[in-house]
Formats: sequence, C-alpha cells, structure tokens
Amino acid sequence: MIKLFKIFLVSFIFLGINSVLKAETGKATVYKIIMKKIELCESSTGVDNCVGAVVLAERDLEIDIASVDAGTAAAAYGDTALLPLGTTYTHMRVTISRKFTISADITVAGISTPCRTYADAKYPGDHAAAGNEIHTHRPAMTPNTTQAEMVSYLVNDQFTICTAANCGSVANDQDLNYAQGTGSSTFQTQHADGSTDTDHVMIYTLTAPYTVALIAPVLDISFKTEAAVNASEIASTNLCNIEPVEPIVAISIQ
Repeated sequence: MIKLFKIFLVSFIFLGINSVLKAETGKATVYKIIMKKIELCESSTGVDNCVGAVVLAERDLEIDIASVDAGTAAAAYGDTALLPLGTTYTHMRVTISRKFTISADITVAGISTPCRTYADAKYPGDHAAAGNEIHTHRPAMTPNTTQAEMVSYLVNDQFTICTAANCGSVANDQDLNYAQGTGSSTFQTQHADGSTDTDHVMIYTLTAPYTVALIAPVLDISFKTEAAVNASEIASTNLCNIEPVEPIVAISIQ
C-alpha cells in the first residue's frame, strides 16, 4: 500500500535576483528543472542535516514545471511505499541540478525592445558554456532576438555579469546569497566562490508534521511560473540579463 504525506510547499526553488538597474519578472513558457533526489526528514537544521532520512526517489528526471502535466510528472517521481509506520516527518530535502532550461519574453524599462531567451548565450571567449564559467558568469543577452529555449545555471555567491553579447567585457563582481526561511523554504545551498558543485539542495518545513499511517491519500502538485523569470537592464549597454527565479509550487495530500 502506498503511504503518502500531507504537505503544502510554497517557494519550491528560491533563486537569486540580479540587482543590476531596472528589472522585471515575467512568465516562463518553459521552465525545466532536473530532479535528482527527494528525502523526508524527521527534523533538520540545515541542508547537510536530514535526521532519519528516507529516500523517496534518487534518479535524474527532467520536468518542465511550466507545462500543464508537470504536477502529474512530479507526483509520480517519489515512492513512499517503504515509509515506516508511526514515524513522524517534519521536513523534506530536495536535490536538483544547478542547470535550468527556460524560455521567456519580458519587457524591461530602459530597454527599447523585449529581453528574450535564446539558445546561443555566450561566456568569456565568445563560446558556449564551459567549465566553471557557468557558475561564475551571467551572459549578456541581445534584446529582440528570436525567442528560444536557453540554458541557465545557478551562480556562486560571487559572480560576474557580462556586458557584451560575446562576454568580451564584464562588470564588477556581484554578490549573491540564496535566501533562507522564505515561504516554506527553510534552508538551501550557499554556493561559495569557486564552487564547482553541480547540485542545489533545499530543505522545506512541512506545514504540518506527517505521521505515517495506513491511509493512502491522493497527492496533488501544482506549479505557477507566471513570475518565474527575471530580466534586468545591464548598465551602459542595450543588453539585458535573464535568469530563472522563484516559481510557486503547491503540494497537498487529500
């Protein structure tokens, strides 16, 4: 018998927002994440602490959370059949890849044409993403380019914004902290300067502790990506920076 849990999570993925000049959030028409692992915890004091961890799933699965069937795909990812009866869980630990694939078209004040995602964003040396530059740089995007899916990565806590479309010039280093305690997100990975880790880990506090019982309720998951992409003006250029930010996820058991 499948034994599920009652959860309502808001703020599934909490990402940083670029602080450069004018910025707008907008709808993601594509927002693909790579799920890697989900665990339930009896308690937690940080991303490295999941007391009594029980793994519900541990495999790579790409989900487009902007799609209409994303909730069904996410709900089918975890297997709770082996949860021990009578055990109470208070937290969930989620591991995802730092790689995202997004598509969006956003108008930003100060830029005459829309900032859009496209496939061939450049890193230093006028080439596609390579090495740790994916975690140390944010590409500069040429507005009004034909929209297409774009790969983006969560940057380290110190990163550089390109100020030319070929990333031949850059701005001063920027600082970023992934916020803690927002919505139901209690802790998440802080990627130190120089980090080459490819995973991002989040701890969520369940809105109500769940004690495993024999009842098999229905798992319902929904995603909202209306404001899940951020576009920012880049100073002294006609370029923009575009990145994934926080969507809203609701997970409940009835």
